[in-house]
Amino acid sequence: MSHFADASPDPKSHIKTLMRIGYTMPSAVSDILDNSITANAKNIEIHSLPGFKEPNISILDDGDGMSPEELIQNMKIGCKDPSDDRERGDLGRFGSGLKTASFSQARKLTVISKKEGEPLCAAVWDIDRIESENAWCLEILDENEVKAHPLLLLGSKKESGTQVIWEKLSCLNKTNHSLDDETIMASNLSELGNYISLHFHKFMDGKNKRNFSINNAQLQSIDPFMTRSPGYQEGRSEKLRCKGGYIEINTHVLPHFKRMETIPLERLGGANGIVQNQGLYIYRENRLINAGGWLGLAKTSQLGALARVEVNVPSSLDQEWATDVKKSSLQLPPRIKKELRKFLADPIKRSKRVYTYRGKQDKANKYWNIQENENDKTISYQISAENDFLIDIFRVIPKEQKSQLIKYLGQLAENLPLNHIYEKMSESPRDIDQESVTDALLEAIMSRVFEEEINE
Repeated sequence: MSHFADASPDPKSHIKTLMRIGYTMPSAVSDILDNSITANAKNIEIHSLPGFKEPNISILDDGDGMSPEELIQNMKIGCKDPSDDRERGDLGRFGSGLKTASFSQARKLTVISKKEGEPLCAAVWDIDRIESENAWCLEILDENEVKAHPLLLLGSKKESGTQVIWEKLSCLNKTNHSLDDETIMASNLSELGNYISLHFHKFMDGKNKRNFSINNAQLQSIDPFMTRSPGYQEGRSEKLRCKGGYIEINTHVLPHFKRMETIPLERLGGANGIVQNQGLYIYRENRLINAGGWLGLAKTSQLGALARVEVNVPSSLDQEWATDVKKSSLQLPPRIKKELRKFLADPIKRSKRVYTYRGKQDKANKYWNIQENENDKTISYQISAENDFLIDIFRVIPKEQKSQLIKYLGQLAENLPLNHIYEKMSESPRDIDQESVTDALLEAIMSRVFEEEINE
């Protein structure tokens, strides 16, 4: 007759699995920020306090906070049923984000919290202790121990709030031994700031805005659609009715690179970042989950670089969209793929139109002809033989020099540095300056002629 045996996971082995779920530092911090937003925090601060032997990270909010009983419950792995319905605006799902995100970045997690009318409370997960005792031994601090904590930022005078503290950091990349911890941390925090400014940009503006800061420096939102920039185009929008609510789809076309303002362009990764990050921007409860890429629905192209499709999904559709524990990836349901394809053509076409219009302007150029051969599908860039200035030169130079000039102009066109031009137009088109090339050419030629005359 069959029987049952206790096959509970070994804590020492299980914790090592949880540490390797696959968070990056920005995605791990974002999971903590989700909890702060769900707890109605208006101000969220990230600190890395100096003066300690080992680096540390604190995430402090002024949200609802937790009572001692609620804190212990929320420190459990998988403290919520992921199939439970969530209220609108709840960014949680699995009840594991706080722990798994923290374990991926630090070997010691301390959570200090205060609910209105309740005392300060704190609980500690220490991976070293879990491994040495092979048990899920959650340490509960008494009020005096909490107040004496060296990294405490959540003062007892605050009505409510929560502070998440990471110690024994494993997220510092120490492959380059010439960099000290502070330098590595500064680089990580800079990357984190850009990530938060983009992925939480919808929370940083508007009537119910939240304030985010890193080491007391306020973060500013990064709008991936450049909606306030000259030349931005708003496209088709629609709401799709689904079993769990509505999916909102909006299409956007960014301004041409020449019209983009310098700071917004740089914050989006420059021209190269614009090209690479074209595509779908999928939000879950206003938090950006997928930042670019067509997810197999269209091909990435230079002409489609300015196209963006915004998709807003409620948390009630998590199961259908297969949202993962990190809330950093998802899968498009087949019906949504079919609907989205209807929206892709318009922004891509508009993006191509912006480039095509600029291309026609370039064709109306008295110095160059662009020859497109439909038969063999080739394109060549040829010096215009109808340029009046060039014709005047041919009229006055001796016959034997005319063939030399023609040969030189032919070689000039053949050796046009197309690869370099393409690369720089993709990466930094605003840096290209052709206005002073005539003076530079004249100076270079006169300098060489002068040197030859001296040598003679």
